Formats: sequence, structure tokens, C-alpha cells
Amino acid sequence: MIAPPAIVLSHTQMGENIGSAARAMKNFGLTNLVLVAPRCGWPNDRAEMLASGASDIIARALVFETTEAALAPYNLVLATTARGRDVVKQIHTPQAGAARLRETAAAGGRTAILFGNERAGLTNEEMSLADGVITIPTADFWSLNLAQAVLVTAYEWLKSADSTPAVQTRATAAVPATRHELTGLFEHLERELDAAEFLFPPAKRETMVRNIRAMILRSRLSDQEVRTIRGMIVALVRNKYRGRKAEENDR
Repeated sequence: MIAPPAIVLSHTQMGENIGSAARAMKNFGLTNLVLVAPRCGWPNDRAEMLASGASDIIARALVFETTEAALAPYNLVLATTARGRDVVKQIHTPQAGAARLRETAAAGGRTAILFGNERAGLTNEEMSLADGVITIPTADFWSLNLAQAVLVTAYEWLKSADSTPAVQTRATAAVPATRHELTGLFEHLERELDAAEFLFPPAKRETMVRNIRAMILRSRLSDQEVRTIRGMIVALVRNKYRGRKAEENDR
């Protein structure tokens, strides 16, 4: 188990943002919330209300008077900001920042992500306490709500160790079709295609049949899917026959 980073919120003005940040933390496996001199007062009823299922994080939140005291236990601190600063530091994307935090945590270090208040963000003095910067790429409008910023960085932390395949198909209990079932489908389809004069001219019939069979095989049909396709063929042929009979009766 690797200890996740603490989320440190400095001089937060609205309890709602603290609660929403706690909820975002809960979604992505972060549990350690640290508050620096919250201007909204603490404890805060609005924070508790907006936490919505993350009240345990709110209850365990640590409160400090200064940023220096809040960050004292940590070996690596990354500060979040959208604007350039005079202090020269490495600027990480959320993904790269999460990777650096996880690397330090894996080596036994304690880590934290520092967020400024809603109006002005972090001061230069607070920035000087950080080892690096995380900047979230945006389009035309660079400003993010505090809780949104917490959510993005928390998501990247979880994703940095997530083994979920990038693409997956919903698992089903379907059984792959047997060769016997597939052969039945081939013969059924080809019989009706011959009747409809689709496999024409005769000189190309063998190549067309081979290509159709290859296309079906690439689909890796289940036994149920084979039965469904054969049912579709029967329905199409039946309706075509009924249409012909109706035309004959009209005459």
C-alpha cells in the first residue's frame, strides 16, 4: 500500500469548496485533508453538507495556522497554480505530477498537493515552500473552481496506478459458436444469396463466398449471435415471399 498525498487547502474562503473537495478526494482514494487557516471558519456546516458521503474526511481534517506548519511533515510538496511565478520550479502536468508523487510515496516519502484560496491562489511565499508546480491545461479560460482542481489532480493520482485496460468489452456469458453452427450459418446464408442471385457472376461465386465467410469469422460470433442472424435471414426471406404473394393477388 502506498500512502496517497495529502490535499492541503490554504486560506479557503468557502466551506462549500472544502466539502466538494473532500467529496472529490473520496472518489479517488485520497483521505488526508489539511486546512490552513480557513477563512470560512471551522468546523463548517456548508462543508459538511457538500461533502455528501465524505464526512469522514471532513471529520479527520487537520487545521493549521500557517502553511509552513501544515507542510512540515512532508518530503515532497507540489503546488497547484495556473499562472507563472518568479520562482523557478519544474512545472508538471497533472499526470506527470501524479507520477512524481507516487514515485516518492513508493520510496516511503510523505507527499502533499498544495492549493491556494479561491480569489488569489497561492502567494509567492507559499510557492517557495513547494518542490514543484502542477498546472492543469485548459482552453481559453484558465481559472478552475477549487474543488474542480482537486478532482483533476486526485483523478490523475488514482489513474497513475490503475490497471484498467484502456479499452474493454463488457463481459458476457456468451459461448463462442462451434464450427458446426458456423457452417450451418454459411450454408443458410449462401443458399438464400444464391436464390436472390447475389452471388453473381458464377465465375466469381467461390471468391465471394470465401470473402463472406472470412468476414463472418472475424466477428467471432457467439452461438446466440449465430441463431439470431439465422432468424433474421428467415424473417427477411419470409417477408419477401409474402410481398410477392401480395403482388400476385393484386393482379
